[in-house]
This record gives sequence, C-alpha cells and structure tokens, in this order.
Amino acid sequence: MSLEHAILGWLTTGPGTGYDIARQLDQGLGWFWTAPHSQIYPRLKDMEARGLITSTSERIGAKSAKRTYEITPDGRHAIREWAEASPTYPPNRDGERLRLIFGDHGNLTALRAHFETHRQHYQERRDSLSRFLHEVSSRQHPRIERRVANAPDEAQQELVLALREMAYRGDLHRAENEILWAADCLRWLDAFEVRHRLAAHGSGTEEE
Repeated sequence: MSLEHAILGWLTTGPGTGYDIARQLDQGLGWFWTAPHSQIYPRLKDMEARGLITSTSERIGAKSAKRTYEITPDGRHAIREWAEASPTYPPNRDGERLRLIFGDHGNLTALRAHFETHRQHYQERRDSLSRFLHEVSSRQHPRIERRVANAPDEAQQELVLALREMAYRGDLHRAENEILWAADCLRWLDAFEVRHRLAAHGSGTEEE
C-alpha cells in the first residue's frame, strides 16, 4: 500500500483537486492511510509525469488557478494490478505494547494512565467510525454514492457498497477489541492494587 495507490483509488470514482485528495486523506481514507499534505502535491506531479494521471488547470481570479486531476488508462491498470495482488504485511511495530512490556520500570499511576488513555483513544475512534459507517450504510456519503451510481450493474453496485462497509466495520471491530483489552487491563490493575494493599496491611499487623 502507498500514497500513490490511495490517490489512484480515489480518482477512480471521479476527478478531484489536490485539496480534495488531501481532505480525503484526512477523513474517509485517512482511517487506513494518512500522509502529510507536503507529500501529496509532489506525488501528484510525479504520477502525472509517469502517465498515471492527467490534470487540467482552471484560472480562478487574477493570480490563482485550480488544478483538477483525473486517472488515465495506465493509472487504472496500475490500481487494478495492485488490487488483485496478494497483500503483504510489514513487520509488526507496536511501540505501545513495547512500552507496556517494560512498564515495571515506571509506577502504577503511569500504568493506569496508559490504559485509560488507550481506552479513551479507541472509544473516540469507535464513535467516529460508527458515525461514518452509518453514513455509508444509509447511503448518505456523496462520493460513495457517485461510485455506486457509476457501477455498470446491480451486482457491482452491491459490491462497491459492501466492500466499504467491510473495511470500516473491520476497523470498528478492531477499536472495540482495543477498548475491551484496556478494560481488562484496568480490572487486573485494580485487583493487583487491592491484593497488595491488603498484603502490605496484613504484613504490618503481624509485625506489630
């Protein structure tokens, strides 16, 4: 997966400006692939030079212009090849779990904050995904509806909508699992603190 594929895939629905693409990578597609805006425009220029996209410029006012990008047949071939290729999985890098493994070098207050922050992050992600998924499922997303309308037949229309629902629902389930994991960790930490407070209290009583 790359920024290039995200751009090509988005343009298969219809033309758009660099601003449109950047905004999409902040929102809908941004659930799965993000990029700083500083990378988008150089990549668009490179893709156009390689014949994957083409652009037209429209003058707006005396000094500015709006450039609109459109995918070419070569670009459609590239996105088709990528979509049909077997997925690859990068080596796992999870800084959060790595920090947790060595969390015994910290204190219990920091550990609790770690779990609570994790839970809150994924609760917010879950809520945002739920709203977006509802927008897709209830046919309220304009660009997805445009893609559905452009599909050649009813089966393809169903496929367009279902694949998007699968993608967002998969990320929603992932967020829900992270919330459950954080809740389990907090329950364990509660029990751990109770056990060891009682043990310390009992030990102190015996010494007296």
